[in-house]
Amino acid sequence: MRNSLVILLGLLSAIMLLSIACGSDEADPNATATPAPPSTIPVDQRAAEPTMAPTSVPATKAPAPVGSGVITLDIDVNGDALQFNISEMSADAGTEVVVNFTNSSGVNSHNWAVVESGTKDAVSVDGTTAGPTNNWLPVGDSRVIGNTPVLGPGESGTATFIAPVAGTYQFVCTFPGHNFTMFGDFIVN
Repeated sequence: MRNSLVILLGLLSAIMLLSIACGSDEADPNATATPAPPSTIPVDQRAAEPTMAPTSVPATKAPAPVGSGVITLDIDVNGDALQFNISEMSADAGTEVVVNFTNSSGVNSHNWAVVESGTKDAVSVDGTTAGPTNNWLPVGDSRVIGNTPVLGPGESGTATFIAPVAGTYQFVCTFPGHNFTMFGDFIVN
């Protein structure tokens, strides 16, 4: 009985320390995505000045206006580092968006998901609970706007969705632990 109590207390202590060490950036309103090194960002996508902090999405969303056409966006990872190769993507509200995600990592599995602003860490935690059979994403979660399945090293996948109302959203890899460094802004004009 005493050994079971000691083990239980040890596990609870480890969980508490882990939750403190893995704190969320969501409490910090000034937190922004870590940009990819400039040499990995295509020249036509480099910002002349530093980007501003993400804006919030209205609590009540009106239907997105019906857009015309389809926009195709490409994204990859930065080698075996836990980073995407770009830190910002954009589309017009109501447009059909096709995101081609290539996982060029030689060792890591990743997914790509666009979520409501400020929810990337919460969606990732809920995705960990949902498990690998659900692509590390919570099933039927309204915070998830579009996503690819989990892709193994060298695989590619596609996410297709309609861009929501104007605002700044987040894209993220929800594979456990990757959300802390693999994220960026998805701007809808």
